[in-house]
Amino acid sequence: MKNSTVTRRFSFSKVVVGILNAYIITLFLILALSIILYFSSLSEDIIPKAVTAVGALSIALSSFKATRDLDYGGWLHGGFIGLFYVAFIMIMRFFVTNGAGYDLSIMFDLIIGFLIGAFAGAIGVNM
Repeated sequence: MKNSTVTRRFSFSKVVVGILNAYIITLFLILALSIILYFSSLSEDIIPKAVTAVGALSIALSSFKATRDLDYGGWLHGGFIGLFYVAFIMIMRFFVTNGAGYDLSIMFDLIIGFLIGAFAGAIGVNM
């Protein structure tokens, strides 16, 4: 335990800051990916997989960073960071694309986002 006096409260501000950090990390990683794709002979077929990997890495890094100074509930804070990160992307996709339907893959993405964030948050709180 990092601190002898522990108050067990959910920190909504940590989640909001974690989500914002995840989007900032995503912007930089997508920029790096686009530069790599522009200057290399890589096929554009890797873009969907690379964007998925960028999102997962962004969730993991921001969840880890947001929960480093917490004494409790890292999995919960990190899980909510991942869940809200993916949910906001799904909401934006609905408004940007015509006919963006909701199916089982949306639920799968939300669950995976929560699990990645929860795992990284649990590691972050124990560091």
